Amino acid sequence: MKLVFVCPEDHKTFETDDFEVIEDKGIKIGESGDKIWDAKVQLTLDCPFCGKRHVFCAGELPCPFT
Repeated sequence: MKLVFVCPEDHKTFETDDFEVIEDKGIKIGESGDKIWDAKVQLTLDCPFCGKRHVFCAGELPCPFT
């Protein structure tokens, strides 16, 4: 499954399935009652725009289905 990422350096969007889930703490309920996945997602390859390996909070990633 590909996820959508935004390079924090160049602010450009890209899709990739080259990632791994790290620090998975499961699903939590937010203040508004929404379910939030409390985990981090790390790229396993370098970012195509800046060449760095970024780590993202899963809850902050854009939805790949919109």
